[in-house]
Amino acid sequence: MNNKFQVIVIGGGATGTGILRDLSLRGLSCLLLEQNDFATGTSGRFHGLLHSGARYVVKDPHSAKECISENKLLKEIASDCIEDTGGIFIATGKDDPSYIDKWLKGCTSAGIDTKEISPSELIKEEPYITKDIFKAYLVPDAAVDGFTLASANVLSAKKAGAIARTYTKVVGFKIEKGSVKGLFLRDHRGKEEELRCDFVINAGGPWTGEIASLAGQIINISPDKGVLVIFNHRIAGKVLNRLRPPGDGDIFVPHGSVTVFGTTSKPAERPDDIEATKEEVLDLINQGEDLVPGLKEMRFIRAFAGVRPLYEPGGKGSGREATREFTLINHEETGLKGFISVVGGKLTTFRLMAKATVDLVVKKLSIDKPCITHKEPLSAPFPWKRLSVEEPLCQCERVTKEMLDKAVEGKERFSLGDIRRLTRLAMGPCQGTFCTFRATGYYHEKKKLQVIEANKLLKDHIQERWKGTRPVLWGWQAQETELMRGIYLGLLNLDRL
Repeated sequence: MNNKFQVIVIGGGATGTGILRDLSLRGLSCLLLEQNDFATGTSGRFHGLLHSGARYVVKDPHSAKECISENKLLKEIASDCIEDTGGIFIATGKDDPSYIDKWLKGCTSAGIDTKEISPSELIKEEPYITKDIFKAYLVPDAAVDGFTLASANVLSAKKAGAIARTYTKVVGFKIEKGSVKGLFLRDHRGKEEELRCDFVINAGGPWTGEIASLAGQIINISPDKGVLVIFNHRIAGKVLNRLRPPGDGDIFVPHGSVTVFGTTSKPAERPDDIEATKEEVLDLINQGEDLVPGLKEMRFIRAFAGVRPLYEPGGKGSGREATREFTLINHEETGLKGFISVVGGKLTTFRLMAKATVDLVVKKLSIDKPCITHKEPLSAPFPWKRLSVEEPLCQCERVTKEMLDKAVEGKERFSLGDIRRLTRLAMGPCQGTFCTFRATGYYHEKKKLQVIEANKLLKDHIQERWKGTRPVLWGWQAQETELMRGIYLGLLNLDRL
């Protein structure tokens, strides 16, 4: 592999992969480095909402305008990654009616279309929701798959000549006379190497501050933890939002065969603070009961958490008080040339964040190449709208052998978690009970894996599924878990492999 690039990007989430795509489409030689797999950080641990911006029109109007603009554009160029469900904002009898006028004025100002829907019509369309409806409005929200989006960015970038490496960690910066000249890396086998470049872009999400510190720079990121819960069915056909100031437990997003519900907001201790507790889940459910009564009786299949990389330049806010706008930090202003960090923002605005970042880089490199990401379509490796006559290995999400083959093309190292992010393997109601051993057996035969390698694939994936199941282990999910335990411990002897 070439060891000299014009630009190296650190971070494989939506923003980092979007930056790689923008760079490559402008003709720059570029490389992306990700310490795990694509979208394993914030971009893969959120509710999957493609914001219309309506959530932010009162407190963060600029962010709202960015969201609706990118929402419309992404629906055109990245339809493979998006299910255009539409959304509803619902004010219940418990909500402040005076907030509605502020919200409607904010939507008008931001250019967000709203349409009032009567409570009777809404209840007819969405029978699970509360009957205590004061007002309700349709908005252009949608569901977006963060895993698919990041993969689509990488696929587009590679076609334009870019390189992306996963399971490769940056361990140091090469700095000469106040300028970044390269990076020191370590891969998953412990092999170290040095790469040279003209510019480094730090898009590490919650790890942005840690990455900057390797270059002697200080960025005060405020990691903010959000807990989410997944139900085993689609509670509603549209995204459900509570019409009130943003708070906990006020968004339901339909995804494939399931529903993602969240979220919470509280300071996190570290970037990988992603464990959800039973107490957090129960508190979330209590909040959601106002919008969807009977939540406690429904089946939860897992809980998880993500960490938002919030950043306030003046340190004025944290949690829900912090802006959802993004910030570019030009480290030349603090004495280090050739280094930019991009912080904050939303997944919905990733393309806009990438454009602003690359605009600054090409200006610094004296390159006259405009952004074209708003014109070029994004094609996903595995579109949501897919049909296959082949018998699937994963019945819940219709994942076939052909898809498993495509998911590992050109990969030296992979886990079933990596395959899950690309194909939705084990993301349905059974949470891998039946498809994990089938996929492991298929790869054991197809990839000629050693027994110890195949066993590790199986054990790691079941253990990862267990982490998310543990906080919701009651009722129907407890029964499902007993079935999984019978299969993997009783029949397959998993604990002695």
